[in-house]
Amino acid sequence: MSKRTLATIVAGLATMPTLLLLAATPAAAAGDPNVQVSNTETVQAYLDASGTLDVARVYEQVAMKGHGTVDLKNPVETQGLRNLDGFGGFDVENGAMVGRYDVDGEQQLRTVSDYTKKLPLEVHAAYTLDGKPVEPGDLLGRSGRLGVTYTVKNVTATSQVVTFDDGTGHSTSATEDVVIPMVGSLTTTLPDTFTNVSSKEANLAGDGRGGTKLTFTMTLFGPIGTPTTTFGYTADIVDGTLPKASVAALPVSPLDSPSFKGGAASYKSGATTGVTLTAGATEIDSNLLKLRDGAGTLLAGLIQLRDGARRLDAGLGAQALPGSRQLATGAGQLKAGTDQLRSGAGAAKDGSSKVADGATKVASGAGQLDAGARKLSGGAAQVDDGAGQVAGGLHLLGQGAPALVDNLALVADGLDQVDAGLTQMYDGVGGLPDQAKPLHEGIAKLRAGLGAKGQADTLIDGVDQIREGLATATTKGGSLDQLKGGVDASKGGVDQSKGGVDQSKDGVDASKGGVDQSKDGVDQVRAGLQDALKTGGGIDQLSGGVSMASKADCGVACQTILGQVQLGLTDLRTRTMAASGGLGQVSGGLGQVSKGLGQVSGGLGQVSGGLGQVSGGLGQVSGGLGVLKGKLSDAAYGLVEVECGLSNTTLTGICNPKVPGLLEGLDLVDTGVTTLVDGVVAKVQGGIGGPKDTAKNQTLRGGVNDLQSGVDLLSLGGLDLVDAVDQLTAGADRVHGGTSQVATGAKDLGAGAAKLAKGSGDLASGAGQLDAGVGRLASGAGQLDDGAGKLETGAGQLASGLADAAGGTSKLAAGLTDAAAGAPALEDGARRLSDEGTKKLVAAGKATAADYGEKYALIEVGARRAKAEGMAYGAPVGAMGATAYSYELAGVDGAGSANAGRAAAALGVFGLAGGSVLLRRRFL
Repeated sequence: MSKRTLATIVAGLATMPTLLLLAATPAAAAGDPNVQVSNTETVQAYLDASGTLDVARVYEQVAMKGHGTVDLKNPVETQGLRNLDGFGGFDVENGAMVGRYDVDGEQQLRTVSDYTKKLPLEVHAAYTLDGKPVEPGDLLGRSGRLGVTYTVKNVTATSQVVTFDDGTGHSTSATEDVVIPMVGSLTTTLPDTFTNVSSKEANLAGDGRGGTKLTFTMTLFGPIGTPTTTFGYTADIVDGTLPKASVAALPVSPLDSPSFKGGAASYKSGATTGVTLTAGATEIDSNLLKLRDGAGTLLAGLIQLRDGARRLDAGLGAQALPGSRQLATGAGQLKAGTDQLRSGAGAAKDGSSKVADGATKVASGAGQLDAGARKLSGGAAQVDDGAGQVAGGLHLLGQGAPALVDNLALVADGLDQVDAGLTQMYDGVGGLPDQAKPLHEGIAKLRAGLGAKGQADTLIDGVDQIREGLATATTKGGSLDQLKGGVDASKGGVDQSKGGVDQSKDGVDASKGGVDQSKDGVDQVRAGLQDALKTGGGIDQLSGGVSMASKADCGVACQTILGQVQLGLTDLRTRTMAASGGLGQVSGGLGQVSKGLGQVSGGLGQVSGGLGQVSGGLGQVSGGLGVLKGKLSDAAYGLVEVECGLSNTTLTGICNPKVPGLLEGLDLVDTGVTTLVDGVVAKVQGGIGGPKDTAKNQTLRGGVNDLQSGVDLLSLGGLDLVDAVDQLTAGADRVHGGTSQVATGAKDLGAGAAKLAKGSGDLASGAGQLDAGVGRLASGAGQLDDGAGKLETGAGQLASGLADAAGGTSKLAAGLTDAAAGAPALEDGARRLSDEGTKKLVAAGKATAADYGEKYALIEVGARRAKAEGMAYGAPVGAMGATAYSYELAGVDGAGSANAGRAAAALGVFGLAGGSVLLRRRFL
């Protein structure tokens, strides 16, 4: 190995801890700001094959770079503190190494001391042979199926309170065991006697010499990993041995490490997404509750309208319709009676005319009475009988006329009651719109709660915003795709970095092999020199031979030569001793170089394992984002159906315009209620009519008004008829008295004739009045008959209209009953959608936000612990610092004594060979 190659390896060992652990530019410590100071701590623990601690040390390296003076105060472990760069010591005050250093370029300080603190990791190894537990030492020389299980536990946990968002914008707390985040790797190389090697957790590779190299990576903190991890391997062994294993670990801040801050950010993003989901679902649930309350108001209005329709139907069907039918029947009977009255009045008018004509003839023939007195005496009895009959008939007519007038008064009262009932019915039907107002108000509240797209604080707008947010996030090229693309790109970069690290590690391993071979050669040369220097060794033998030769008499020249040879041997001994010491230092240096290269290789293996773990984690994140996108896409499609179900106009071209949404259904219900109420009111009130209607208007009140007018005329004619009958009766009585007198006083004809003339004049006058009264009676009977006809027609129309109204109100009551029965389904559906849908969505959002929030809070607290407690002892004030941990688990090979024997023999042979070489070089 050339000096330049050796210097390069030593320089790499000196700078590698800083590159791996700090990954940052050193900071200025106390003193001159032009000097940058960094401090690395490496804790190395030696364990037996089961994981029990044997000894632990801490190596400190302080690197100062720049030009200036540094007042250094570096916290260290003082027990067993030694200087690795020389034999000088250090000044220690209060557990810190102190001193003032003038730096001109670069300067390093390296120390080692006993590690007295508790190690952050516990490592345990367990072994089985053919499925049965076995102690490590018992594996030596045995064959079978070996099983090795490693358990590594992060024991830095402390109980701390973490605070996070509970998903509703409020903070909540939980007590958790928080560890200092640690990452690491375990590596072991199995010899070629281990075959059929299998492991579910390890990265396997050949070591270039027939063996198998296994590397296990560990992320020893949650939630990205777990504080405790278990892994291992199985292999078939022959003439068993147990190889050693190395664990390398270091604290890491997941918020700052490029390998983990992406995962930490995903937890933070998940918490934010959960909060957003909870807020949107809460708004939807609030609007659903408004819908439920509106449905309750709608139900109350429908129940009121249904009850009113039922009462209206009962009033029309059970009271008004039968009464109208009875009224129609009575009107028909009245019409029949008025027909008879009209016919009788006509006949009476004919008779009264004849009576009037007869009375006139009686009056004109009174003068002829005297001439026909004799004839009168014979017919007086007949006249007297006829006059008696007339008087009797008029008496009967006079007795019946008041009853007719009274009956007409009863008819008039009945018509007044009918008119009052129609008025009440008209007003009652007119009150339907007021009864429908609560229904319209409930529908208006429902419509207000539903709202419209773009109208804040409404159900439709809230659903549309959530749908658009999900659609934007899940569209091709959206935020989820961008996030997934970034994760995939990061994974590619990590994979490339891992390839480079693996190549660097292979190069370091190859360099370490060369250094180890060089050290073996140096050790062999040194052993040969030491053998040559031993008493009785090669130099002593040569010196003895020269001494024996000098005793012989070989001449002055020969003695001179032998003396020079003796001096040369003395010089050779001195130079050989110096060379042996130098080779010892070279061997020690090469050992440190080999050890450093081993640490570098372990560190690179740890980095490679960590990068592999990061790559796997990024792959999981990418897959999880794909699944999340699918679920959110399904949710977006579901919200499209919900939005179209709320209103078919919110998403033009997507919602089916032929399928009405809830908002359009409410509009149809509102319009239908208005049409139904207005139709019933208009139809019923139109059939009833107004107080000034006549028969020409073809309404119930028009017929009743005309009927009342006819009855009034009949009543007036009846009164005139009574008066006329009274006068006619009085005249008839006088006529009957006169005829009686004619019959009894024929002898007094002259006087009787005078009286007869007078009575016949009165009779003629009464007969005229009778004829006029009977004429008015006939006219009134005609009007009464016409009014009765109109009453009959109006009563028929009333009965028909009320029958139609009764049918309509029955349908109205049935429809409102169905609507009232269906309205609870709307309220129940809104409640169920809230209870079984949005409330669960709110709960899921809260759970997601709280879960991711708590995990991110754990990461934050762990990151703070890593920064505050990541170093075993700490760095100088203002300096960058980091700590790495190395655990060496001993192996079992049983080859210690045999190797020692073979090494001694080799050194002896090498010593003889070395002496010969030195002599040859000396004398040639």
